[in-house]
Amino acid sequence: MSEVAIDIGAIERDLRQMWQEQANHPDAGGQAVIRALTVNLIVCAPDDSWAEQILAVAPELTAQHPNRTVVVVDQPDTSPSLQANVQALCTLTNAGRTQVCGEQITIHSRGTPAGQLSGIVLPLLVPDLPVVLWAPGPQPLAQPLIQRLYRLCDRLIVDSTTFADPIAELADLAIFEQQANGAPAVSDLGWTRLTPWRELTAQFFDTRSFLPHLHRIDEIEIEYAADAVANPVAALLFVGWLASCLKWTPLKDAVGIEGDSIRLYLRRPAVGVGPAAIRLVSVTIRPAPDRHGEGLQRISLCAIDNQRAEFVVEITDDAGHACTRATIAGASPIERTAKIDHATLADLLSSELRLLSRDRTFAAALGLAGGLARRLVNRNNTAH
Repeated sequence: MSEVAIDIGAIERDLRQMWQEQANHPDAGGQAVIRALTVNLIVCAPDDSWAEQILAVAPELTAQHPNRTVVVVDQPDTSPSLQANVQALCTLTNAGRTQVCGEQITIHSRGTPAGQLSGIVLPLLVPDLPVVLWAPGPQPLAQPLIQRLYRLCDRLIVDSTTFADPIAELADLAIFEQQANGAPAVSDLGWTRLTPWRELTAQFFDTRSFLPHLHRIDEIEIEYAADAVANPVAALLFVGWLASCLKWTPLKDAVGIEGDSIRLYLRRPAVGVGPAAIRLVSVTIRPAPDRHGEGLQRISLCAIDNQRAEFVVEITDDAGHACTRATIAGASPIERTAKIDHATLADLLSSELRLLSRDRTFAAALGLAGGLARRLVNRNNTAH
């Protein structure tokens, strides 16, 4: 296979010329143009469809985090080819105010070896700025280019909602995160989408009278939307979050599969019995009936130890809203409607770009969820 090359010097010359033209452009209207770069963002797009999504969010992302984005569209092909282009990404401002711009380099590659591609990308990074690697799409850790680049990055961002084999890839991600130990720090946009669910759940127990029930939870039911592919990763991460925060541990035979449903079993400290006493927590994860879209649809936490109590968060028919309901034995349910904003891809990425160090809450949740995922994979393999 013959190799093709990109002239790195030519790309840098194009960038300098682009900024000069941007500053002198008649449409600038006398506005000062500032080249403000705070981070290097490398994006590895597995195909043209992903590239289109990435290019669509790049201007909005640059408005919040001015950056040098290097988008690599890496596709296998029998005839190697490489093309590159550059462009400025500027925010719209009021007349007379400074216009802040980032820059984007797009590399279209077909059949280029990963070693050659990484050798092209690395010299294009701005020195002394953090490097974030975003790897959307399925099986990101199996991509040769990702394997070449991640060791040189401060953060690796994946999206578990796009996994092709969700449970197996979650298990692999957990192992990778543990071994990386923050170098690079690992993020999952699927975890970021769980933020409103975690917040609404935690808010139940901000009420002093409800707090004792948090430590007496015995049953959990989680429903998620499943259209083309059943992806229970968000549910597993939610269980991982609760379990890691409340010091629950999976049983040795912690998992079961019943049709489309997943059953998990964990143990928690028993309350008011003794330091060594434990109780069983059973978890059921299943696709939501007649629900379309993506993500979680309903969570129910039930405490039956001592006094029965149930805490439910459920998506309503009113788009962008959820109903929260607390029911304590002998009392009327307490309900309220909360807004759940549908975060855009740019919003999700922007929140992750604010962090460069390891998210220890996510790491703990992922570690426990990944352990459950490995048990599910092993059970599935044994069944076949």
